[in-house]
Amino acid sequence: MFLKKITKLSFILLATIPLLKPNYNSIVIIITTLLTIYCAIRLNIRHSLKSLNVLGLILPFVLFSTYQIISLDFNTAIILRYLPFIIFPLIFIFKPPFINNKIKETSLKVFQISVIIQCLIYLVVFLNDNYLNQIFNISKENIPFFREYVSTNYFFEIHPTYFSSFLLLSFTVSIFKINNFKMIHFFNSCFTSFFILLINSRIIILCLVMTLLFAPFYLIKKRKKKKVKLILTSSIILALLGFSFSTSIVQKRFKEIKTEINEPIVGEYYNSTNTRIAILKCSFLLIKKVPFLGFGNNLQNELNLCYAENNASEFYKISVFNTHNFYLNLILYGGWAFLIFFILYLLFIFNLLKHSVLPLFIFFQFLIINLTENYLSRHYGIVLFSYFTSLFIFFKNEEKFINAKTKQISTSKKL
Repeated sequence: MFLKKITKLSFILLATIPLLKPNYNSIVIIITTLLTIYCAIRLNIRHSLKSLNVLGLILPFVLFSTYQIISLDFNTAIILRYLPFIIFPLIFIFKPPFINNKIKETSLKVFQISVIIQCLIYLVVFLNDNYLNQIFNISKENIPFFREYVSTNYFFEIHPTYFSSFLLLSFTVSIFKINNFKMIHFFNSCFTSFFILLINSRIIILCLVMTLLFAPFYLIKKRKKKKVKLILTSSIILALLGFSFSTSIVQKRFKEIKTEINEPIVGEYYNSTNTRIAILKCSFLLIKKVPFLGFGNNLQNELNLCYAENNASEFYKISVFNTHNFYLNLILYGGWAFLIFFILYLLFIFNLLKHSVLPLFIFFQFLIINLTENYLSRHYGIVLFSYFTSLFIFFKNEEKFINAKTKQISTSKKL
């Protein structure tokens, strides 16, 4: 009985990633893995690991680990970083019977609560040294003051785009579950969107807008009128929130693209936009001469040399500027074959997620974020992606059964 309870708890605690430092999150993953192995042995849970399905799920880990061996430039840190791509599929494949759809739904709620708690902690940290009316301030470098302050003064660092992705995922779950405990999900959709705008990661804001544009159309098609009404109401409120920011945070961040996109980096004159343009230019320059196996672990050195040769500035010495595009990063790191294999992996995952619109929305959000970030090159991105795809994939049969049963009950009531 104790084993059952602690194993359930460990699976639920996997969803607390927004609250945990990477090392603490890794400890939770390790404990869950060990408990799953013990339960599998004790309950005699057996599965074949030779199937193409298993290989497809763990392909990113196989790619990066195989590359380390072939390139003769073994890097243990990279192997450890990509371990979640093999760990999460395996712990969900061998999960005991009591880890069911109820645990999945509880995990989603715990994730959303964790996001809210982390936002409130950020707010307390900010207000400890600043006034409330400073929350919408923006620096001369066009960076939101709240975002910059909590990033540098919190107990541990979560990159703003990664934390914004937590907010976006929580928001998306609420949008598609807004009919269940509708006021809770309505509140959460407003709360998370407010902090998305406050932290102001442009790619996340674009994903937020796209979700608000496409979700109502899907639900109208499904004739879920109550949900549509609530979503449209949420959209109006969010539009008003966005408008309230239009003269400061959001407008300035997006206006920067127009004014700075053609401005070269000179000396200490650089910003988010022209830095990204410099990064893109060097990425494309390096693609023209990328070796068959890519630049491997020497990629960052190649990028830095390119930055030095093509810009009259040493901006690249202040911070590490990677490709800021995971797909370009795959080509430059492991060659074109690396990208092709990863696309095959994405198609495989898409096929497993297409049973439901919520995981598909989240899946495509991940794909879009990767256009401007090396999202799947950091702990939070890798864990969030591999955890949530596994969460939706390995409970889909139960979910289909529950949905069919609910539909049957609803139909019988109408009759």
